[in-house]
Amino acid sequence: MTSPQVPEPIWLTTNQQLAEACQGWMNEGFLALDTEFVRTSTFYPQVGLLQVADSQHCYLIDPLSVTEWQPLAQVFQAVAVTKVFHACAEDLEVCRQLTGVLPSPLADSQLAASMAGLGGSMGFQRLIAALLDIDIDKEETRSNWLARPLSQDQIRYAVADVYFLRQIYPMLVAKLVSMDRMSWLEEDCQRTIEEQSQQEVPKDYYRRVKLAWKLRPQEQHLLQELVGWRELQARERDVPRSKVVDDNSLWNIARYKPKNRDQLVKAGLRPEMVRKDAQVLLEIVSQAMADDNALWPVALDRPLTPEAGQWLKLTRDAVASRAAVLEIPPEILTRKKALDALIRSGWNSGTYVLPDVLQGWRKSQIGDTLLDMMTKVDDRH
Repeated sequence: MTSPQVPEPIWLTTNQQLAEACQGWMNEGFLALDTEFVRTSTFYPQVGLLQVADSQHCYLIDPLSVTEWQPLAQVFQAVAVTKVFHACAEDLEVCRQLTGVLPSPLADSQLAASMAGLGGSMGFQRLIAALLDIDIDKEETRSNWLARPLSQDQIRYAVADVYFLRQIYPMLVAKLVSMDRMSWLEEDCQRTIEEQSQQEVPKDYYRRVKLAWKLRPQEQHLLQELVGWRELQARERDVPRSKVVDDNSLWNIARYKPKNRDQLVKAGLRPEMVRKDAQVLLEIVSQAMADDNALWPVALDRPLTPEAGQWLKLTRDAVASRAAVLEIPPEILTRKKALDALIRSGWNSGTYVLPDVLQGWRKSQIGDTLLDMMTKVDDRH
């Protein structure tokens, strides 16, 4: 396995330099992109670098000096230019934070590799080794990307990410085309854009709190109010959610409904949190408990019954079997959440409906099989 040689990058540190580069990128068939950021003590990522590779050069965009992002937003929205990332979720957040838009059309090389049968959730280093027989150094991943000047090791690392991504993307496309799976990648990447485009509702985060389903409907309403407040505070203070109030404490507050500071402490609030936020939290508890039940959310689903859980296992086995035939990871075919939704859709009525994620290419590959499994079981309960 060889050590990588990467080209010298072109630095874009002014608005004019970025605008001129963007004009050229509008004529590219695809761009390889990556971002570097720091997110250890903030809610929002602190962006340290954007990398771009086109057909001629590699570029490093300095977000600490560039202030006008509209030209890049236009590139991100250009339908003729595919934007290629590896494991794109956090990169998309950074792109939207800087430019106000999401890159589309999108291609994710990690997803492409899974669909091409190269392995699930492959890190960039492993994928490059598999396709190019090159060993790239990933030691700079967690380095300080806000520092200036960047070290030579940081620069080489940043350039390598897009330089080699630019090389492997056509290889992945060729594999997918030969397997008649390119439409799979396009469909899933478009779904990623659509999901990321949905407006987040701060109060909806309560659904992610562990064991929230155990709370009574009124308590779920209180948790919803607490989480909504916490979400807005985290954004306003630009700190991680847990630095405002952690999930366990919020659950305890919703369950035990404290009426004073001592009870907040018993719920798990740290002393500094009590000093800063006790009064507003107690007011939220009081108000939520007084709210009319028309304001309560629809109760969260309880876990599947043991009987229904057996069908979850059977459908997961069917997914694993089909995935083995297709030589892709089972989680690419579908995940537990979709199987759970399928079972719940008709468990009481007998009329099952495929969730959206099991439509499209997955419908013929596994969705119809799963629907048939559930529909034919007349003696299931």
